[in-house]
Amino acid sequence: MSIRLRQIDRHHKEEFMDANVSEELERFMSRNLDTISGSGPDTDYAPYAIVSDDGRIVGFIMVGQKPEEGSYWLAKLLIDSCERRKGYGTSALRLAIQMLKESPGYKSVQVTYHRDNVAAKTMLERLGFVSAGDGKDGPIVATFTVSK
Repeated sequence: MSIRLRQIDRHHKEEFMDANVSEELERFMSRNLDTISGSGPDTDYAPYAIVSDDGRIVGFIMVGQKPEEGSYWLAKLLIDSCERRKGYGTSALRLAIQMLKESPGYKSVQVTYHRDNVAAKTMLERLGFVSAGDGKDGPIVATFTVSK
């Protein structure tokens, strides 16, 4: 199985919204594509469709950057419910990390997850992320230190 990440910009937003995806993924993408302009101070987020080798959109992920810190964030990963447990999430994270390795000025990649999301914790640890905190006071931050 191979996938690719295809960036969604303002000019191609409708193309992705017209794609044949489940209602769940369409709602998720619609909510998040409306925030393309940024999701916080000093942070720029870029949305990507996760596209299968046969051209179907199977998920969505946003990649954020805090240039002054040299850190990147992987946010809002969603795999369509009928496509879960097929390796798309792991492949998307690997591909995003590889993409960030080629970006200038990075130091780390971070992602958050909730402590009751055992599948996310397991996947992130398998990919080399290190979690901090126990999640009692909010999401757990997991960090992947990127080496070239």
